[in-house]
Amino acid sequence: MILEEGRVLATFDVGQLGTVIQVAAPGVAERAHAGQFVHVRPGPRFDPLLRRPYSFNRIDRKAGEIELIVKPLGEGGEWIATRRAGDTLDLLGPLGTAFVIRRDTKNLLLVAGGTGIAPMRVLAEQESARRNVTLVMGGRSIHYLWPSHRLPAAVEYVTTTDDGSFGLPGRVTDALADLLPWADQLCACGPWPMLAALGTMREAAERASAPYAGRRVLAEATIAVEQHMGCAVGVCRACVIVTTDGNARVCREGPVFALDAVRFSDGEPATVGGR
Repeated sequence: MILEEGRVLATFDVGQLGTVIQVAAPGVAERAHAGQFVHVRPGPRFDPLLRRPYSFNRIDRKAGEIELIVKPLGEGGEWIATRRAGDTLDLLGPLGTAFVIRRDTKNLLLVAGGTGIAPMRVLAEQESARRNVTLVMGGRSIHYLWPSHRLPAAVEYVTTTDDGSFGLPGRVTDALADLLPWADQLCACGPWPMLAALGTMREAAERASAPYAGRRVLAEATIAVEQHMGCAVGVCRACVIVTTDGNARVCREGPVFALDAVRFSDGEPATVGGR
């Protein structure tokens, strides 16, 4: 973990997902991994006080650059989202745990919802040259989907929309039945209801008396949890979720957890740890 002043290189908007900010930050980029995040100071003043956490949307160690997806939520989020080329950002990171792809994985299934596309895109870019990668992304409409031309050509991209405006109609989990038998490993990131739905699928597979395609993949799946954070270094305990080992801090023990370790029935993160 280091404190670094990053320089904004470029920005662009992606529908309703948010603003993508490309930042020159060689120190952070050198240490960053998919699933980890950076804590960004939202301005030069003490108000807003708290930094904002953003998962890495792209990591280019050779160029010393990272990308973040920023939604203009609140005064702090708006300030960060409106930075332009030449501006600087105060960065603390990389923080948290990362995804680990097994060496024997041949078919990698990635599942994303909303800004949860960020770590999934990093994995897609890093892994598509050495194994088969399918990325499934769900959104409320076409405006909430990541553009296909910003993914490696080798990645199979499957999309779902709640309103049926693009791709398959329905939730992202509706598209998984045909892909689970193919996959060797599953990684996911997205809103709590999406992750909870994956947890429900895992429980159904575990209880099934008959053969269940994808049982092992769901049992061994890993997820990155999105959460509000205060300090992001494990002190304030504002990002606690309940796991099979008790309370866990998303910023320290996570944000990457085993799917079977998260007790979704005990409530969403904000209701457990507070804001």
